[in-house]
Amino acid sequence: MLPVLEESWTRVQDALRQRAGAAAYEAWLAELRPVLLERGTAYLEAKNRLAADRVRAMFRPLLEDVLSADIGTKLVVELQANEPARFDALEVSPQQPVVDDGNRTAWLVLKSLGGGRPLPSNLFLFHGQSGVGKTFLLKWWRERLVVHPRTDRALWFDLPALLKAFQSAHHDGRVDQLREELCQDRALVIDELHRIAGKPKLQAFVLAVLKARQEFTQPTVLASRWHPSEVRDLDPALASSLLAGFVASIERPGPLGRLRYLRALEGTPSRNGRAGHVESLAQQVQGTFPELRAAWAKARGGSLPPKYLELIDPRSVFTRLRDRVADKCAVPVQELPGKRQGRTISRARKVLAYLCLQNGLSGSEVGRFLGGRTRAAVSYMALSLQQELTESADLRQLIEELT
Repeated sequence: MLPVLEESWTRVQDALRQRAGAAAYEAWLAELRPVLLERGTAYLEAKNRLAADRVRAMFRPLLEDVLSADIGTKLVVELQANEPARFDALEVSPQQPVVDDGNRTAWLVLKSLGGGRPLPSNLFLFHGQSGVGKTFLLKWWRERLVVHPRTDRALWFDLPALLKAFQSAHHDGRVDQLREELCQDRALVIDELHRIAGKPKLQAFVLAVLKARQEFTQPTVLASRWHPSEVRDLDPALASSLLAGFVASIERPGPLGRLRYLRALEGTPSRNGRAGHVESLAQQVQGTFPELRAAWAKARGGSLPPKYLELIDPRSVFTRLRDRVADKCAVPVQELPGKRQGRTISRARKVLAYLCLQNGLSGSEVGRFLGGRTRAAVSYMALSLQQELTESADLRQLIEELT
């Protein structure tokens, strides 16, 4: 549909100049550019945010009238700004979420949390299909919270990790201790909550935690693939508690969200030779972020831009994490890639391997930087640490502070 909009935009220029006036046309409308046409909405791009705001306020009815008359159907016009610095900053693993109509409600709610404002509820649940960015949005929010890392960082569990911790605590008679860990007056995030389906003992435990946290000032934030009413075999009391909080859906990215994300993936070329290709791809692929990324990579023939996921220089990622782990665990930097064993150094080495894998390095890369260890050895270190995480609140605290 983009070619249809581009042809129409070319045809209506004289009408826009005549109806807006030559001076206003040159100041505000001449440099607008059509970028998408989808479901009765024409998306135009202005050169900056000021121009987009002014056109939206002063000329949107005119643009809608002229374009609707030319195309022959009622259109709504949306304006966006060309924000090159923002697109470059996003790259592939954004530091800021791509915000559009699909996730704006959740983004606004999370932005308001932690600001000292009184809230009608301290329980928030966001649900949506896999790939719409729920986990990334929560991680972005968690980073915004941090002023004093030890006291401000949110407690974080995904449901499989919480299940393992609960099973271990139940086996060792430490359930009360685990409940106390989750019932600190700190923000708590539980991701992948839908996986609690069919686990009655864990559901009862989570329900007790939610009830204990009702009086806290810090929020409890949950993410689920499904709405509580759609989670299989969910205890009615737990479902009721979840629905008593703020529940909002996160949808697949809309047209502008897709365009912003693809431009972020493409980098600078999205604003020169490949701009048209990126805009066409945003029109054609109406899926989740992973589906967009896969279509974009396929369209590039499998080649990736130089800064893809920061892994042009994986050693820099390893070095950054190595220095943080060495400082936090109070071990010499040179000992981490070495052969010396011992409880403290072995645990620090496993923590480093785990964090490197979490940051996108491959097992072979981590092994190479860790003194020539094999990929299997790195995998074993990470699995061993995951098991220890289920049993040690102190270790979970350490990982939170390093994440």
